[in-house]
Amino acid sequence: MEKSVNTISKNKFTKLSSRRQHELLSGLARSALSDLDLDRFLDRYNELQSWAPLDCYTPPVWLSKKEALDEYLSFHLNFTSLQNKQEETDSTLSWQPKFEVEVVIDQVRSPYNVGSILRIIDNFGLKGMVHSSSWLSLSHPQLIKAARGCERWVPVRFEKDLVLYLENSSLPVVGIENNDRAENLNSWSPPEKCIIILGNESYGIASALQKTCCKTIQIPMYGFKKSMNVTHALAVIAHKITELST
Repeated sequence: MEKSVNTISKNKFTKLSSRRQHELLSGLARSALSDLDLDRFLDRYNELQSWAPLDCYTPPVWLSKKEALDEYLSFHLNFTSLQNKQEETDSTLSWQPKFEVEVVIDQVRSPYNVGSILRIIDNFGLKGMVHSSSWLSLSHPQLIKAARGCERWVPVRFEKDLVLYLENSSLPVVGIENNDRAENLNSWSPPEKCIIILGNESYGIASALQKTCCKTIQIPMYGFKKSMNVTHALAVIAHKITELST
């Protein structure tokens, strides 16, 4: 690919599919990473870009040469079949959780939030995610953007009736809620195995699901705003669980 991208003519380049054009541009960036010759890369990159109306990337000035070339490579891989090959490789990964903690989400509507939740599950080595939203798509662009690949290996399961699922679980169910009845996070001793429920962005955990909880936990907040994004709340709770379990 390196040879072809450096020798291909304008006539041949413009006849290629956009996916193939992006493949050549990603190959150009990959070859430039070997010697970090950003100036030579940009000369050819700009020439090729002038031949076809493709999406292009411009790095911020503070990136190093290697960081900039890495970003050029990642940007153009997003438009290519090479990215699909990487996804196929990732899909063979077998998730091995470090902590037997399952995350249940109750009508979390934002695909970006769901993607971020999957990434946090991966970060902290939790068991997986359960939801009851039939409309939830793991292929949503915003979810994929936030999950950064985690949607391909973190276990995700659909349960139509979350109340029944939680009532039948042998694990303690812990809700994350900001109310007067909840135990302060600082005094909570997390069990080794449990289910964590995260509520809706508007009203929190539905009352029927709260009844399945053996405990609700409140994250102390000291500012004017007494609510927290669902993903931030999970990160705080996950840190508490993993900190005391290691």
